[in-house]
Amino acid sequence: MKVFLAAIVFVGLAVLLLGVNIFFFNRPFPDGEISTNPEMRKRGIKCAKQEELEMLAAQKGKKVCSGNYSDACTSCSLFGKE
Repeated sequence: MKVFLAAIVFVGLAVLLLGVNIFFFNRPFPDGEISTNPEMRKRGIKCAKQEELEMLAAQKGKKVCSGNYSDACTSCSLFGKE
């Protein structure tokens, strides 16, 4: 029983410490959506759907989008907002 209570206290403390910026300073939760996160865009990380569309277009000799992630990846951003 002591181990169980210690584990509960440890997990609770970990959650509290990991969420300090969100709980106490009202900072927004980090944006994890690939199509809207500027850091992921800057690093060239694309969503799987966009990469697949670009590969299929390259096989046909076409270009899917002009570097704007919202062109080929608009449906990816819809999945997280249902």
